[in-house]
Amino acid sequence: MSLPNIPNITPIITIDREEALTMLLASIALEEMGLAHIINAEGEKIQYVLNTEINKSVSIKDIQEVNQGVERVIRSTTKLQMLLQEKLENIISLIHQRPQFSEPPCSSPAEPKGKFDCILTGFGEGCLTNKSDIFYGGIASVESSVCPSCDKEAPHSLKYTLCKKGGSHAISAILLAIPESIEVYCPKKPQPCSGMEEPDLLIIKGQGVMAIKEVGQRLVQCTVCFTLRFWECGCHSKLQMIICNPNPKFNHDSGVVSIKSGNLKKTCR
Repeated sequence: MSLPNIPNITPIITIDREEALTMLLASIALEEMGLAHIINAEGEKIQYVLNTEINKSVSIKDIQEVNQGVERVIRSTTKLQMLLQEKLENIISLIHQRPQFSEPPCSSPAEPKGKFDCILTGFGEGCLTNKSDIFYGGIASVESSVCPSCDKEAPHSLKYTLCKKGGSHAISAILLAIPESIEVYCPKKPQPCSGMEEPDLLIIKGQGVMAIKEVGQRLVQCTVCFTLRFWECGCHSKLQMIICNPNPKFNHDSGVVSIKSGNLKKTCR
């Protein structure tokens, strides 16, 4: 599950350093994706047990037993996530410069940096709204600890996960940002959130490794460029993730996603 597609398996292997690091990041992305599926399955297990229309004779003891089983799984996945984070940090320490593309996958004007030191931390998820995207109607989640001014010993971390279920099948994807490539832009002052025409409160750009698993197909991974827009509307938060690559299979636009759960927040200081 955690092994990326290793190319060039011949007596003479010519994989360079950048390709090796990319495959290691892809391996971590696949393991993260697997853990996300396990956690989602445990959540569905709880929903099933608590559904009184399906299970009318469920006892308190049954619910307690299911809850204990879920707790054991969550504890195990938490330990594995800590190990994956350590592996990710070790790989990040080997990356001295961002990967170069033969052609710019995302062509957009440079964003002016604001005078504020902005950070994005926490977790948030919501439903994708772009009808032209393959993940439309699915769930997008962002886990971030992006802090430009923080200690270099604690590098940026940004993870973006996609999941869409259809009957008995599901398609999923995960993006792990390369910390060395992350750039954060803030406007000169906070703007009201009245639509996409208003300036974004926070823009994060960078590069990362994306892995996609579609129904009936083998998992594929690639290095991509991304732009994450995040803004707040009073008590509500929204985001939009755009992922670009010369290979259209990896192009993605979430649309404007309203964050329904989590504690993802932007702080300026």
